[in-house]
Formats: sequence, C-alpha cells, structure tokens
Amino acid sequence: MANQVEVSIEIILHATEDNKKIFVPIFEVFQIKEEEFSREEIKGHYENTILFFRIILTKKRAGGFVKTLVSKISKLQLDEILDNIDMYFEDSSLFLRIGKGELVRKNISLQQNNAIKIRIKVPIYKKADITKTYTELLRV
Repeated sequence: MANQVEVSIEIILHATEDNKKIFVPIFEVFQIKEEEFSREEIKGHYENTILFFRIILTKKRAGGFVKTLVSKISKLQLDEILDNIDMYFEDSSLFLRIGKGELVRKNISLQQNNAIKIRIKVPIYKKADITKTYTELLRV
C-alpha cells in the first residue's frame, strides 16, 4: 500500500512568520527541503503578504512521510484519530492538521488553528473499504 500513497502538504505563512522556523523542523523531521515546495505569494485582506507553500509526495516518499508522521504523533492523539477516523475523511482522502508552533519544537500535535494541512490519499475502489484502509495505514 505504501507505493500507492499520495500526500499533499500545504503551509500558509503570514508576513510576520519566519520561514526558517517552519522549514528547518520540516527538514529535520521529514527530510523535505523548503526548495521542494511550490511557493505562491498572495495578498491578504489588508494587503499583507501571505505565502502559500505546497508539495505533493508520492510512492515510497509519501509512505515514508506517513510512517514518520504516525511515529511522531502521541499515542493518545493517534488513538483519538483511529477512534474517530470517519471525522477525518473528505471523499476518499484523510485530512490531518498539525500545529506549526509544536512543529517548531519538533513535536507533532494535531491542531485545527495555525496548522499545516496534510491530505493523505490512497486509491480506494469500494467506499466500504475507506475506514479499514486508512486504519491499516495509520497502524504501521
């Protein structure tokens, strides 16, 4: 299954945030360099600069990312995901958000605000298999 995984990571940084504080831990934890992300500069509501970073990982690299992510999430939070996994689905993708502040401290913590968005996608051909497939993926 690891070769069929696709992971999309999206990061929004405001003008007041330091890119290095986010990308150094991303490299140290997940071995992903800032230069690998596509970067788009957009203007916010008050004309402030907002940077939007995105990367798509596939095959072994995506599988390795998921394995590292799961190993860094606390057992309590992983159990919370597995117990309520249906709440994390949209279509046939699994969506997680990890806190930027915690990542700076090299901790992985699920958070809704000020978070890095992670979409994990595995080809699923029967809707009934979604829960089983992602539960198995997260139990690596």
